[in-house]
Amino acid sequence: MTFTTDTPVTWQYLEIDAQNQATIAQSRVSVAQLIQEKHAHGWSPEELHFQHPEISLAAIYSALSYYYTYQPQIDAQIAQQQEEIQNLQADLITIGVGHHTADFKQRLQQKRKSYEL
Repeated sequence: MTFTTDTPVTWQYLEIDAQNQATIAQSRVSVAQLIQEKHAHGWSPEELHFQHPEISLAAIYSALSYYYTYQPQIDAQIAQQQEEIQNLQADLITIGVGHHTADFKQRLQQKRKSYEL
């Protein structure tokens, strides 16, 4: 999902592509990824910096500022990505691939038993 703004967006420490997907400059970490980590773990900006030492604290605050400016749009992007992941996981289960299969569970149990010996 992409969203549009009335004016071209520039944000210090961020690179924003034609679809308004923002990433931290000189990294592969997206604003959406950073926000998902913040929400999932309850991390403060300082903890995000600790977890991503290659990203300056100023860049993290810039990413948070961008997120709060465009929160509804970015939340919609995150929701769409999560839905796509769930659909792919369901497809894998349907074709019998992945960690949800009986074969995988059986092999895992056998491995656990071999470690107990």
